[in-house]
Amino acid sequence: MDKTDDAEHEDVLSVIEARKAALQNERYKLQATQIHKNRNMRQDSRFELFYENIKNAIETLPLPEFRAVDYSQNTEREYVCGISDIHYGATFESQNNTYSRDICKSRFGVLLQELKWLIDEEGISKLKIVNTADTIQGILRVSDLQMNDMPVVDSVVEISRIIAQFLNQLSADCYIEYYHVSAANHSQTRSLGTKANELATEDMERIIVNYIADLLADNDRVTVIHDLSKEHLTFNIFGFKALAAHGHQIKLVSNAVKDLSNLHREFYDYVILGHGHCGNEMVVAEGYKHNIEVLVCPPFVGSCPYSDRLLKGGKAAAKVWVFDDTYGHIESKSIILN
Repeated sequence: MDKTDDAEHEDVLSVIEARKAALQNERYKLQATQIHKNRNMRQDSRFELFYENIKNAIETLPLPEFRAVDYSQNTEREYVCGISDIHYGATFESQNNTYSRDICKSRFGVLLQELKWLIDEEGISKLKIVNTADTIQGILRVSDLQMNDMPVVDSVVEISRIIAQFLNQLSADCYIEYYHVSAANHSQTRSLGTKANELATEDMERIIVNYIADLLADNDRVTVIHDLSKEHLTFNIFGFKALAAHGHQIKLVSNAVKDLSNLHREFYDYVILGHGHCGNEMVVAEGYKHNIEVLVCPPFVGSCPYSDRLLKGGKAAAKVWVFDDTYGHIESKSIILN
């Protein structure tokens, strides 16, 4: 074999090696694609099974014995009850507070009784209830795993039923408009090492509010209002425009009305927030006959070891704001829960 034949032989071998490498590369691509596909199929199957289990578990609640409602009473007043930061699933003892799932349930019992008394005393025919989220403790940090006494999915199912039962029983005395903010920080799943709000739509609040709505589907006295496409809710209190959000993306609470009004190109009279773990009412501007305000819900969970370290905190509570049809927010009532 001469040198020419050797060169041709080497060229053929080079071509074969190149093709083998290309084929091996394509095989690796196919394997990687198949692994990714199988992983996605397993994840999709888990989610489908999760939603199927929730759907199968849902049975609409039996209707309470309704009391007759007189719409002629308190036509010049609107009542808004703000609740936030329930953090269901957390169990802890702090300096001034103890919390667990059982305590959470008992606090809803206290809130139910206090609101029933208020409805009776004030002759309330319709009550707005605004939940600004962080309904579950979730798994925001590793420390949350230490605080949770049950899996997050089980927390979602349990708290959904607790809130639905609370609304169902309260509707015996008046009509309820229930507003549930569908985005918060603790209820985010934050999968695959993502950062805060990076997968904002992966939020357990969306499941909770849908579950509540399904449980109350037969109750015409409770209207469940939510918008899964937005991180806030807007509604009217008489002619005043209100916005409710959790507040985890608000950098400066005192600028909330201005910043949100600029963002949405809509002027708001009242912004209702949670997240602060300490109730607050802040007048930020003046309207024609009313104040423009930021209303921060107190924490349903109360103070915790984290707030103790920050030397901050507040009593576990809910807030009832009373609105006049001319002068807007005129009165506040605190319902202490611990």
